[in-house]
Amino acid sequence: MLLLVTGCNQSSDQRDFERAAFSLPEGITETSGNGTVINSDPDDWRISPFFQGVVQIDPAYPNPVLSSNQVSLDVIITGTDAVSELIVYAYYGNNNVRPVFEDFRAPVPTGLTSLPLSPLDIARFRENPQGTYRIVLLDGNENVISYGDIRVE
Repeated sequence: MLLLVTGCNQSSDQRDFERAAFSLPEGITETSGNGTVINSDPDDWRISPFFQGVVQIDPAYPNPVLSSNQVSLDVIITGTDAVSELIVYAYYGNNNVRPVFEDFRAPVPTGLTSLPLSPLDIARFRENPQGTYRIVLLDGNENVISYGDIRVE
């Protein structure tokens, strides 16, 4: 009975986390070009309940990013066979999402995987890319792993 209740709580926690992931951006974790955190947003780059202890995320850098540059998101996988595929979406509200990066390795190997993201792909409109955007990282089964906000200048 305890396992059933724990499983239900974890599923409920995951659903709550996923609801939060698909909400509009609020602030950013500011980072330098080498990944040093300058100012942290406590809502950015948290790990979902399903992936606690097997995945770590370093905040996206640099953030904010110029539209002519590249932003990196570092994913550290510590659990063997813990993650099947990595998919990054930009979320624009009202169920409007667009994939901006896909890594179809199954499973993704343990260790560091750096995901290169183009600000022009993240932006809702390439011709006017400036703005703050919600980025959502999922696995191949569409479970949210983490999310955070990136500002394109």
